[in-house]
Amino acid sequence: MATAKSRVQCFICSKEKNTYSCKGCSHEFCFQHLKEHRQRIETQLEEIINDHDQFQQTIVQQKQNPDISPLIEQINQWERNSIHQIQQAAEKCREQVIKSTQKNNNDIEKKFSELSQKLKEIREENEFNEIDLNNFQLKLTQITEEFLQPSNTSI
Repeated sequence: MATAKSRVQCFICSKEKNTYSCKGCSHEFCFQHLKEHRQRIETQLEEIINDHDQFQQTIVQQKQNPDISPLIEQINQWERNSIHQIQQAAEKCREQVIKSTQKNNNDIEKKFSELSQKLKEIREENEFNEIDLNNFQLKLTQITEEFLQPSNTSI
């Protein structure tokens, strides 16, 4: 993250001191402010990890109750108002929706697992900067949106 340079102004205190460059934000910091800067981005990492953990819980809940999707409810209503032939078609539709939801959840879970591993690695190595944090937050947001809006299927 930081490389020493000789007597440049610190981004925070504007004093000419020995400074260290942060490649993530491209600013120069004196040692004291470098530590504070590092604490700030570590706090950001913790927030991303908390968001990650909350999303993981949402995935677990969805896996435990895959048949509460709005499409299944719509299929059930359609079935109640239909004749025997439509009841058979409803069963086929249920199977397809559950398969699609499970496939979508598996795809998301795979992406989520890869993100989990990367977060674990940077946490263990303690090698990250704001660019990394922004990339992790963006990836987590994309996975979350993909999970919340899995398909454009309609009945």
